[in-house]
Amino acid sequence: MGRNLRRVKLRSEQISLRLFVCMAIIILSILYISIPLILNSFQEYNKTNQVLNEITSLRALVQTANKISRERGPANKVMSSTSEEIEKNKQELADFRLVVDEQINETVSILNQAGFNSVSTQLQTDLKVKLEHARKIVDAYAEIPQSQRTSQQLDHAILTMFSVWDNGRELLNELMAQSKSKDSKMSNYFISILILTDMRDQAGRVASNVMAPITFSEKISDINRARTLQTEHQTQYLWSLVDVIQPQYMKTSDYIRLHQRVKTEFLDQGLPIIRRLLDESQNNQTYFLTGTQLTEQIVDKYTTVIDLQKYILDYSVLIATQQNKNAKQQYFFTLSISSLSLLIALFTMIYTKRKVFSPLIKAREMILGLSDTMHGPPSRQKSKHEFYTLFEAINKLKLMLKQRDLMESQLKQIANSDVLTGVSNRLALEEYINDLTAKPNALSQTCVFAIDIDHFKFVNDQYGHLVGDEVIAMVAEQLKHNVRASDLIVRYGGDEFLVVIESIQMEAAKAIAESIRLGIATQNIVVTSLGKAIQVSVSIGVAIGAESWLELLEKADQSLLKAKARGKNVVEG
Repeated sequence: MGRNLRRVKLRSEQISLRLFVCMAIIILSILYISIPLILNSFQEYNKTNQVLNEITSLRALVQTANKISRERGPANKVMSSTSEEIEKNKQELADFRLVVDEQINETVSILNQAGFNSVSTQLQTDLKVKLEHARKIVDAYAEIPQSQRTSQQLDHAILTMFSVWDNGRELLNELMAQSKSKDSKMSNYFISILILTDMRDQAGRVASNVMAPITFSEKISDINRARTLQTEHQTQYLWSLVDVIQPQYMKTSDYIRLHQRVKTEFLDQGLPIIRRLLDESQNNQTYFLTGTQLTEQIVDKYTTVIDLQKYILDYSVLIATQQNKNAKQQYFFTLSISSLSLLIALFTMIYTKRKVFSPLIKAREMILGLSDTMHGPPSRQKSKHEFYTLFEAINKLKLMLKQRDLMESQLKQIANSDVLTGVSNRLALEEYINDLTAKPNALSQTCVFAIDIDHFKFVNDQYGHLVGDEVIAMVAEQLKHNVRASDLIVRYGGDEFLVVIESIQMEAAKAIAESIRLGIATQNIVVTSLGKAIQVSVSIGVAIGAESWLELLEKADQSLLKAKARGKNVVEG
């Protein structure tokens, strides 16, 4: 008896060890699949976060450069003012300088938070020092009595303000050099923003280059004329680039409207003002505008450039924010699914060991022990209590075997089911085909539906994988609703399904397929993040009868290709 018990314990230990090895392999497989997915989604989230920080920093620095460029407007008005206008224009300039200083301080904070510390330092030191120097020159000129001023002094003050913006442009170049996202999907936004920043400054310089001679009613010098013509040419060239580099999918209705305003109000109405002044100087005619009037008229025209640039800036930040949000959701979804799968595997291992295998091993030991007892002395064999103990052990064994069969059935069902939809997977299909082909002529009346979701990649790219999963689950529900419980529904690929129906005619099969197509086409998937509903469709290929399973599947695939060729959302068979 002792020898038998030792053998029983040894076999029990072997069973426990095998169970542990099998579950360890399952857990390692889950980790092998999950860890790369988690790392990839986390890296994608970090990339989108970096893009968002960098595009936000670029927007702040561009806004600073714009405001510095715009300060030339009120500065020019002060320097070209008459004695009646100067106090009002000085107050306007002082108020705008406060706005510029506040923008610089805000940009410094944003750059530091994004990690662009060297650019932030240069903004606080080099640019602010040059700006203060240029402001002193402007203020000093404004204090010179009208009778003692010269156009050369005014032109020098204007050029000094130009140099401040040039320094801001260098900071933009430095930011782009340090940016890691300029080669990403957002590269078109970066380029458009920089081109419009240059164009906006060139637009302002077109008028500033002739401000001094206009103010003093002097002939425009060859140097100023050359600067003006060169600036106008540069403006026209930059404008031609804006629409070329803008991809078609980014040309929204708002973009088209703002783009047209720049052409109509600035290029078609603003630049001709400067050309007229150049012609009047060339022909020794009296200028039709004073310096202050020129500033007031041209400022309204080139604000259209600022509006277009602001739209692209805000739109790019919106796109980057949405990408970051989607990447974050995908990361947490992947992490949650992976963690849940691991916990289910661990729970299954612990539950199976405690509730199934341990009681079975215990019952087995009890029966073998009782068996040794039955072969003992005759007097002990006749013990009524020992017979009852044997029957009790057998009944317990039957109960444990029933529980084991149930657990095996449940594990088999889990292994043969798709996690997302609950329908069968390829493993279940393989078992089904093996059983089916074992019957004579079974495939001759067997029907296969090959079902593919139309434009599924677009849904994933546009609305994210969470919405894509909802679409797949909805399609699976429609399939369950339209076919019998005895028919096999298989998730064959990412967005591909198969339905296998035995003993059916083509007309009846097409009717079922059409019912599936209509049911899916009428379903709505609500995208909560966008507050709207979307609809999808499927293409279905139908095939009946073949010599082999591969031939039948090939016929269904050919029908599906025909359905796609007909424009999708159709049944072909």
